[in-house]
Amino acid sequence: MVNARTQARAEYTKYLEKVRWVQKSRATQNALYRNAGTQNLTWDVLFLIAEAQYAGQNLNVSDICVSVAASKSTTLKLIAQLATDSVIDKRQKENDSRTQLVTLHDTFRKKLEHYLDTLSTTFPALD
Repeated sequence: MVNARTQARAEYTKYLEKVRWVQKSRATQNALYRNAGTQNLTWDVLFLIAEAQYAGQNLNVSDICVSVAASKSTTLKLIAQLATDSVIDKRQKENDSRTQLVTLHDTFRKKLEHYLDTLSTTFPALD
């Protein structure tokens, strides 16, 4: 019998692969033309958070700032706005109050998963 935790892990693995596919697709697009607009930054940040969450890893704000092609101040403002808009959740790390961990807010995560599931309809090879 499959318990709920094992089933959730299988679901997360499915979404992890889809998130990685979308990230690869975006990287290919960015190689063609790197748009300096913040819309790309927003999705870069969201997919970094999603990848870490689905891989069962913790991601902190500093990791995001280092990983994206934007200034630290721009990235921090974006993260603050995403938290204000209930797209992501920020919480302090238990052992280190200086470190803020980020995850997708449950409501947004469900919307993202729906989006990823519709990708499977458009691109059946993703399943």
